[in-house]
Amino acid sequence: MNYFSMMLISSSLLMANQADKNFAIATDPHDIKLTIYNQNLAMVSEKRSADIEKMGRVKIMYSGIPTSIDTTSVIASFRPDATLYSQNYSFDTISYQSLLKYHLGKTIHYTEKDDSVEILEGTLISLSPILIREKNYGAIYQPHQLFFPDIPKDMAIKPSLFWNIETLSNRLDIDLTYLTKGISWSSDYNINIKDSQRLTLNGWITITNNSGATYTNADISVMAGNVNTDRSKDALRLYKENMRRARAESKKEYKVKTQSIMGYHLYKIPFKETIKDRETKQIAFIKKDGIRYKKYSISKNNFYFSNFGTRKLSLMQVIEFKNSINNHLGIALPQGKVRVYKKDKEQQLHFVGSNHIKNSPKEETIKVSIGEPFDIVGKEVVTKYINTSKKRYISYNINIKNRGNKQETIKIQKKVPINRGKLIVKDSCTNQCTKKQLNALSTLYTISLEPKEVYNMNVVYENILF
Repeated sequence: MNYFSMMLISSSLLMANQADKNFAIATDPHDIKLTIYNQNLAMVSEKRSADIEKMGRVKIMYSGIPTSIDTTSVIASFRPDATLYSQNYSFDTISYQSLLKYHLGKTIHYTEKDDSVEILEGTLISLSPILIREKNYGAIYQPHQLFFPDIPKDMAIKPSLFWNIETLSNRLDIDLTYLTKGISWSSDYNINIKDSQRLTLNGWITITNNSGATYTNADISVMAGNVNTDRSKDALRLYKENMRRARAESKKEYKVKTQSIMGYHLYKIPFKETIKDRETKQIAFIKKDGIRYKKYSISKNNFYFSNFGTRKLSLMQVIEFKNSINNHLGIALPQGKVRVYKKDKEQQLHFVGSNHIKNSPKEETIKVSIGEPFDIVGKEVVTKYINTSKKRYISYNINIKNRGNKQETIKIQKKVPINRGKLIVKDSCTNQCTKKQLNALSTLYTISLEPKEVYNMNVVYENILF
């Protein structure tokens, strides 16, 4: 008899044992709802049932539980009411090794030779190597093949919960909710630059399941925002509120819907999906065309009162657009990686940069830094510097050059750190230069340059010390 036949016999014995009148097996789950959070955490809600042959004290096996479950978060309810006395979570699933370990010191059945048809009986006395003490004569053998006469009820095929309950019904409907680690999600965005004014934004929800369980035909939602994971009762309350509102707002429209819940944003996938264990699944959740944008290069070099001589400006290209309904968008965007693409004159698509965005509510401006510009160069040159006990004075020249063949916008942000005294700022920002005072110590200059154009601006800072 081969190993496969042995396991078939074992499975038959398992089914026989599980038919015990005081033992019941819950059915496979249905109506699964999965809410996935940012912190490698998910809330699972599912329904099952169990047929009870003998009312009273019963042990129920609830199999297929993830290996990453937080057992302290388990909340079970029964219809009709049943009393739950205790629960335990069993990782000890059926395997050849676990069955050997269970039968150590117990009766075991075996054959001595490959061609033997006689099944003998003895006691398993060693696992390494496997040794049997023959029943009648006490001789010790190394068996050819083993057969397991007993399969323990609490050794499940999959990791399982076992409940000790008391019920007065022959059938129980079970609602189970729990938290589990090992499930994570992220959002990924692709921006396609259509022309000098418009872009297309596509977004994906990427779900990775390493929880140790498969969730079949599940309703899936993902939550943007950091939930306090030390408060599982609050997470359960939040989950149930999410589901109630989502059901109330559901429509027959196959696109991901978003809603604000308790300071977070919930994204509900409008169709059911199966998320297998050890699987990564991507679900499209946004596609928006015709979004108006601005492209510019910005310098945020730190400024200090020092005679730095000459230094190069560090510049970064930025794609900026408003997350508003008027701009064909207006949806709360969860944090994620953004990849930007642009077609050349021959309509071949090229990757031109990537970055991350933070959680971005409606009506906020989104800025994506994609890389350093090639054709824009700039420098700063100190022309006069004074540093005395009564004042600090610096005059310097900003020189910006557009070496390309397209009009470019350059922004220069200057923040002057001062500890005391009065600050006087003067500059020569005129013509194609505009400025915006961000606060008392910070100014943003915006300069528009035509192809091959050069612009010079003088800036003076005078700090009168008290």
